[in-house]
Amino acid sequence: MKIETYRGAPFIDREEEIRFFEEWFEEVPQRILWVYGPKSSGKTTVIEYVVEKKLLGNSDKSNRYWVKYLNLREKFITSYRTFLESLVIPDDVYEEEVKKSYVFSLKAFKAKREKIEKVRKRELDFGSLLLEEIEGVREKKRVLIIDEIQKLRDVYIENGRGEREVLKEFLNFCVRLTKELHLCHVVILTSNTVFVEKIYNDARLKETSRFKKIDHLSKEMVIQWLKLEGFNKEEIELVWDYYGGNIGRILEAIRVKKKGDNLRSFLEYESWLAYTEIDEFLSIFDEKEVSFFKRVAEEIINRGYFSIKGLKEEKRDFLKRWAEKEILFYDPLELKVTGNSRIYEKGMEVLVNS
Repeated sequence: MKIETYRGAPFIDREEEIRFFEEWFEEVPQRILWVYGPKSSGKTTVIEYVVEKKLLGNSDKSNRYWVKYLNLREKFITSYRTFLESLVIPDDVYEEEVKKSYVFSLKAFKAKREKIEKVRKRELDFGSLLLEEIEGVREKKRVLIIDEIQKLRDVYIENGRGEREVLKEFLNFCVRLTKELHLCHVVILTSNTVFVEKIYNDARLKETSRFKKIDHLSKEMVIQWLKLEGFNKEEIELVWDYYGGNIGRILEAIRVKKKGDNLRSFLEYESWLAYTEIDEFLSIFDEKEVSFFKRVAEEIINRGYFSIKGLKEEKRDFLKRWAEKEILFYDPLELKVTGNSRIYEKGMEVLVNS
């Protein structure tokens, strides 16, 4: 197991993912790569590490890659105009913006002001504007990374003849970059697996996409890590039982131990908070739906997951609501539902036992 510090926090056991991305970026662009997984599983950290340390921070590769990284989580996008402003900035202010960014976080495309204005007025397609800069990059492997793309779901372009979905237009542009032109790698990250399912079930997009899951740490990795942090066998089992491989929560457990607080009491309170969150959301459903959720919870507790194979659409939609709430993790590729993190499964135990 390899542990290093990245941005002041432990970066643990990501050799397989790092190797996957390095190999992916060496290939000719063919498909959009969708990176999905439970909330706080480390998707964003892994991809930023790969770009910063392996692509642009590696002296052997730094001159071989051109990267644009757009994290829509930090963007306030409510309209086509705000989407455009998050994507493209005037070239006369571009250099100053880049200086304020991380070395790899070249967060926007640049264009002349008059062209940006034409796009705003729908006189020029935004895809043409982006393509112009991408095509202008010579003798480098081009990479475009979009994080939290589901934020574009409710954004539309009004063109006087009705509305067009910005998300659909942008994904069509990504297909053009990869499958048709083989010009630029496109990597899209999301923890919203309900959104991923829509992509997976879209025949055209499924054909032009590949999916990579980044999950929480395995038990073996957690054991090795916590041993290094001075945890005894009983404490390690306790942390794994309540937190699984969730790195952010394990860091909380390490903090509690270092302070000398009672670890078991802390974890039991955390599971109680997870239960109250579940209980509050359950209050909006009828008795039949509550009964079904309890059956799902029991299956997750006893088996480790709930299978959605053959499940009717109505019940799938019910589980998707819990996934949107980030209490359940709905995996459309593996056809399984689990807790979004282990602590929610402990909350389910409180629910079922009560």
